[in-house]
Amino acid sequence: MRVRSAGGGSVDRFPFDRFPFELGVASGEPAADGVVLWTRLLALPGDPGAAFPVRWEVAADDGFRSVVRSGEAAALAELGHSVHVEVEGLEPGRDYWYRFHAAGATSPVGRTRTAPAPGALPDRFDFVFVSCQHYERGWYTGFRHMAAESPALVIHLGDYIYESGPGNRDDLVRRHDTEEPRTLDGYRARYALYKRDTA
Repeated sequence: MRVRSAGGGSVDRFPFDRFPFELGVASGEPAADGVVLWTRLLALPGDPGAAFPVRWEVAADDGFRSVVRSGEAAALAELGHSVHVEVEGLEPGRDYWYRFHAAGATSPVGRTRTAPAPGALPDRFDFVFVSCQHYERGWYTGFRHMAAESPALVIHLGDYIYESGPGNRDDLVRRHDTEEPRTLDGYRARYALYKRDTA
């Protein structure tokens, strides 16, 4: 079945053969009245060129009893089936919860926070810096502990992925599953490897 997207193109509706949200969800660029939401669907084997509708919701509570914004976006093949939603009309300096729906599946729930109102001076504003998350050199359990601290902002300083091929040192905890990426598809696969970490 095909439907028209908001951008005028057509998108497919048929089930994925695995959970489409394995790469997780993210939010960023907080403003006083909005945030950017992101997810990326895993491409369907045999039909990587299709686009798929993805519904999104933002709620004032983690149970989604009070949905304050919602909509639909197309996960386009030329963007690696990623979805980038700029949500506006939110209240400043507060937490919101968000999720995506596609192909009968629901993503993990993410939590985001809008920036304080212009001129506001919050009593507290905790933030953290992270960098150098080399897949072969360690597990990502530190991110779980960081999330438990509930910082207002996380700033990634760089080296989100490493481009090298599989390492051959004995002290590596795991190995890259492909050679050094040299194409767009290769980089998308490397990002997917890092995003699928469950540690």
